[in-house]
Amino acid sequence: MNTKKVPVSRWNGKESIISNDDLARESLVTMDYNGSLVANLLATPTDLRELIWGHLNSEGYLLQSDSFEEGSFSSDLSESGAFQVSIKGPQTITIRRNANDIVTSSCGACNTDGLDDLIRDLPILDGDKTRIDFTLLHNSFDEMKKAQVGFESSGGMHAAGLISPNYQLLCVNEDIGRHNAVDKVIGNALIRGHELSQSTLLLSGRCGWDIVAKASRCGIKNIASIGACSSMAAETARLVGIRIISFLRKENAVVIGYNSTSRTASLEN
Repeated sequence: MNTKKVPVSRWNGKESIISNDDLARESLVTMDYNGSLVANLLATPTDLRELIWGHLNSEGYLLQSDSFEEGSFSSDLSESGAFQVSIKGPQTITIRRNANDIVTSSCGACNTDGLDDLIRDLPILDGDKTRIDFTLLHNSFDEMKKAQVGFESSGGMHAAGLISPNYQLLCVNEDIGRHNAVDKVIGNALIRGHELSQSTLLLSGRCGWDIVAKASRCGIKNIASIGACSSMAAETARLVGIRIISFLRKENAVVIGYNSTSRTASLEN
């Protein structure tokens, strides 16, 4: 389950009433590849197979061409309550950061200053100049919302989705953290055999630098978000060839990067 019932005190304007509420689950998830620690995440402990496979790809440890073997994945719950997720494969990877640090549910480029350092190893994409149909794109968000069962019950979960070039929803995943939801949906799509370079990434909230970096490493050329786009995300998107459609509404949006549009929009280049 992606939610957990927790005793709460509700204030109704006159008095406090003790009851239970569904809260978004957040647990320590430890991930390792071939016995080497990759990361410690604070995440919603669902879709863990998708989470680790997506994380390995979105962080640049593996390539989309690397195959996922069903029997290579295992997940265990430790006595302390942490989820231990493992995967084995023929590839050799080098862990770039201190894997013992805990990546929190809202973490972005937490301990790094300077855009040059952040984008040094990001691939440059051939930007997508196709027209955007804002009505169909907005409809895709409506379809994603129907699949957000965790948010519906708790009000505290982010969602990420992927749509095809004709705006068909391919997959949706939820997590307490934005970047975890993105990892999950990327892993989901790869396991199902979807082509990421032809997909648009949907975000239920804002778009930060970390999500642009993940999209770049996976060849995703378009990101659409209901919320805002950060300044560093915008600068990085322009440099690596990604188009961000933020503040998406039925009739307008803010478009950053490659921006040929089919309907009126506020454009920022």
